[in-house]
Amino acid sequence: MDNTVQILKSGDLVEVLQPEEILKTLDSNGQLDGLPFMPEMIPYCGKKFKVRLKVEKTCVNCIFPDNKLKTTIKEFLYNDVVFLEDLRCTGIDHGHCQRGCMIFWRQAWLKKANDIIGDTSINPEGSLKLREKLKTKESENKYFCQSTELHNATQYISSSKRFFKMFKEFTSGGLNILQAIKAIFLPSWRKFNKIPQPKGSLRETPVEYLYLEAGELVEVRPFKEILHTLNKQGKNKGLKFTLDMKQYCGKQFKVRNKLEKMIREETGEMLEIKNTVILEEATCTYPYLFAGCPRAEFHYWREIWLRRVN
Repeated sequence: MDNTVQILKSGDLVEVLQPEEILKTLDSNGQLDGLPFMPEMIPYCGKKFKVRLKVEKTCVNCIFPDNKLKTTIKEFLYNDVVFLEDLRCTGIDHGHCQRGCMIFWRQAWLKKANDIIGDTSINPEGSLKLREKLKTKESENKYFCQSTELHNATQYISSSKRFFKMFKEFTSGGLNILQAIKAIFLPSWRKFNKIPQPKGSLRETPVEYLYLEAGELVEVRPFKEILHTLNKQGKNKGLKFTLDMKQYCGKQFKVRNKLEKMIREETGEMLEIKNTVILEEATCTYPYLFAGCPRAEFHYWREIWLRRVN
């Protein structure tokens, strides 16, 4: 579908369209050009938000023919997707998934607003009709959401095009100069210097239960202490501690939420998680992907990697 719309940039004020208007843009699967409009997005209809940035590119987790999980950079079909402020999926209609993914918005679902005062009331009947159109599962054991459909809504791009898109992010206000420099040079520097991922030496990794709740203040343990909780694959009970997480060691954060259930992007299956939390503002910076990714996915933290701050 050719959804030519107004060009939006960081800081623009927009209003999410009425449910009836959004319904007209969707196919039989509740998608526009492969990207689903999810039930969790309906409460935002008629409300006004500022554009955080135009999503020129995004990381996508894929299972390749060799059966290996890899993360690659792709662009959306028609290149017409934005983030609105910090609107994240609640997961309430997808089995209460707790990942807290940023919501992708097709520009066809938005219109420019003149002022921030006053939201537009919506028709409950229109909301109901829209909700009936949207699906949340492919099958009994496979969920259907923006995350699981990213591979269908995007296409591969070359390294040169990544650089061009990063330049567009910079000129439109989506990146500052420091972020742009890091996105170019940091992945190459780490690759050239062969900086390894964190790895431990354990066969059986330990568990610690802090029973953390949302709002509690914690400190990420020193990196050397965390290494003593990892196996030779850099994991604790199957969860990897990545080099990107090292930057948060020694810093304090509030617990955003427990992570007990999450949808696996590449398969759509719901995973059950134990003694793990998400921390506010501790997001992935994708330091290994040339030109970076704006997706700002949350890191997942075993409680043994944290300690309470009294």
